[in-house]
Amino acid sequence: MAANYEQGLEAAPPSQAGLEAAPQNFPELAYQQPQQQQYQQHQSPYTYVSNHSLGQLPSPYTDSKQTPSTVSFAHHPDVSPYTYHATSHPTHLPPRGKSNKVICGCSLLVFVLSCIIGFLSAAVIGLAAGTGIEAKRANDANAQVIALNASLAALGKPTATATGIPAGTALPAEVIDDGCEADPEGVTGTYYTAFSLLGGLKYTRYCNKDAKFNPLMKLFTSSFSTCMDACASYTKYVSITFGRSDNTTCAAVSFVPAWTDKSIASAGGAPGNCYLKPGPQNLTTLETPNIGVAVHAGVWNPGA
Repeated sequence: MAANYEQGLEAAPPSQAGLEAAPQNFPELAYQQPQQQQYQQHQSPYTYVSNHSLGQLPSPYTDSKQTPSTVSFAHHPDVSPYTYHATSHPTHLPPRGKSNKVICGCSLLVFVLSCIIGFLSAAVIGLAAGTGIEAKRANDANAQVIALNASLAALGKPTATATGIPAGTALPAEVIDDGCEADPEGVTGTYYTAFSLLGGLKYTRYCNKDAKFNPLMKLFTSSFSTCMDACASYTKYVSITFGRSDNTTCAAVSFVPAWTDKSIASAGGAPGNCYLKPGPQNLTTLETPNIGVAVHAGVWNPGA
């Protein structure tokens, strides 16, 4: 048995001997080229170095102070994707500066404020102009009313007249008819100048005469002179409103002193004592009245 056991040991091939260490033969260069290509393609920031290739493949990323069996990590502060640099990539973006826009030589704020001020100034000027126009119209209308009221007899409310006698009281006959009843020949052919603010028109007085043509207006006045004032007022303001024509010019008046008393006028069916007449008017066109009461005429004299 012993001889057979020894023979068996001697005849056994070296690979089957249990007491002999198996050689550590590993391929050294079989996969280095593909690994090197793969590392170059992916640009790996670190390199795995085996103990078989350390002497044959020196790497610029390996540290000579490290042992061959360790894994080295190449650290490049400028290009490593795993390193954060506060100087090149700040955590907070710097605040953006304000935009300094310039329009027409001014900053944006100054330009906007200037536009607002200009708009408000134009609005104020327009409002003032409109107010002035409306105020002028109101003043003109008020002047017309005052002029017409001045020519009318305010018999119900005593007011001062040009003669100093309150209206509403009985006026002397010589005041009402400008003296035609007392001295017709002395008054006939004399001039009367209308109120200055009504144009200062001049009228020739003719006692006991009647101007012809249908009247433009019928109204009550306190006297013969105020009847001629009403004629001047009509010519001034009606022609401004409606344009100058024959119907907007008062060329003469017919004044009836007796109808200054409205009760007498009402009894005679008279709507007034002053009748404004159109032109043309002159001495040859005047008529002798035949209505039973005195009538006096005043004819506008443009050339006087």
